[in-house]
Amino acid sequence: MGAAMRDAVGRREIVGTFRFGLWLVVGLGLAGRLAVSADDAPAEVVLKESRATDRATVVRIELKADGLFRPGLPPEAMTAEAKMPKPLDIEIQTRLIFRERLLKTADAGGSGPLKAVRLVSQAASAINGEIRPAVRELRGELSLLIAERAEPDGGVTVVSPSGSLTRDELELVQGLGDPLCFDALLPDGPVAVGAKWTIRNSALLAISGYDVIKSSKVEAELETLTDDQARIGVRGEIQGEVLGAEGTVSCEGFATFDRRSGLIDRIELKRNENRAVGPIEAGLDLKSTLDVARRPTATPDELSDDALKETPLELTPARRLLQLIAYDGRYNLLHDRTWHTYWDDPKLIVLKRFQRGVVTAQCNFSEGPPAGKGKHQDVEEFRADVRRALKGRFGQFLGAGEIEGDGDGDFRYKIGVQGREGDVGLLWYYYLIASPRGDQLLATFTLLEGDAKDFAEDDVALIGSLQWNDPPLKVKH
Repeated sequence: MGAAMRDAVGRREIVGTFRFGLWLVVGLGLAGRLAVSADDAPAEVVLKESRATDRATVVRIELKADGLFRPGLPPEAMTAEAKMPKPLDIEIQTRLIFRERLLKTADAGGSGPLKAVRLVSQAASAINGEIRPAVRELRGELSLLIAERAEPDGGVTVVSPSGSLTRDELELVQGLGDPLCFDALLPDGPVAVGAKWTIRNSALLAISGYDVIKSSKVEAELETLTDDQARIGVRGEIQGEVLGAEGTVSCEGFATFDRRSGLIDRIELKRNENRAVGPIEAGLDLKSTLDVARRPTATPDELSDDALKETPLELTPARRLLQLIAYDGRYNLLHDRTWHTYWDDPKLIVLKRFQRGVVTAQCNFSEGPPAGKGKHQDVEEFRADVRRALKGRFGQFLGAGEIEGDGDGDFRYKIGVQGREGDVGLLWYYYLIASPRGDQLLATFTLLEGDAKDFAEDDVALIGSLQWNDPPLKVKH
């Protein structure tokens, strides 16, 4: 082998050795990177809300919204030729702050009912814009609340053991962003970063404020994960109904889960809602921000076992009753939660009973002329007025007479009437009510004849609970 040949062979051996070494280095490098990647791959984690009953949390729920309010027709304008009122600008701000402690239930460690006691420090809303401004607040004497989510996929029911809430107060303390629904935002099993899952019905109710969810495209995704916190993206669209009014809510935002405390401690959602005018509720086109913050706190004395041992914590039918206070505060009464205020002004209050997705009855309260202390309209004259008012719809009287009530020295007289509106059979229950000082009130219940059995004597219970206030209660509007 000549020198030139040896040099060539040497170069090939050197080059071959270099290439082998390069591939070895590259191979070792890849193996190293694969090992690091495997070591750093996010492990699956379980995100589950704690149900500890030996601690409290402080919760703040805020909503800021603006857009258009689409009012329904006033009661006197409901005709076939009527045109819907023009939309009005509206601004809404609500704030609810309370401390909460979970209560032990039969299935405290699982997915069964959830119940909590709450102590409210602030519950208020302000509505402004082109509509009549309104300010709503929870009365201080009702600051202790009991909240319960009876079904895993259901909403939350709130009552006060200290007295009956009004409908306005109920809407302040029961609705959007309720923490008893937070567990339904979380996945059912272990997840890793990037995992996506469908949000369950209970959380959809809390996000939308609807009472029926028809469909949902809302999805959650585990975006980031540290030893302390998991951040969950939330986005999608909900279609549903509230009191028979169809609507759509699209939302985008996030929730953070504190892995140390086992709590969702923050939710922030941008919401766009379009809701049609319904049989009870007005229509809405709103852009809003829902902001919820929660953190552990010391259990206040008012929520301790000692403080609550004399307080029954059941959500009884009596506690679920709502209080209606007249616009001018002259009287108040109790009704169950199927009755909703449709109209409220100094001269007329209209309630509608909403059941099984439809309105099944209506009740109108209108002010009558003063009769003088201890007096009221003659009942035969009242009977004649009823017949004249019904005109051709009148069929026959079903009976009449006084009923008992909670008042002292007042007068309550009922007349039942059967009649027709075209081919539809109707029932009317008319009430003449007078206070001891001679204030008069006319109440009229209207329902389909076929609903009489289900309606039973709901009118008697409602009118029987009426109390006159002297002096009138102060009511904020």
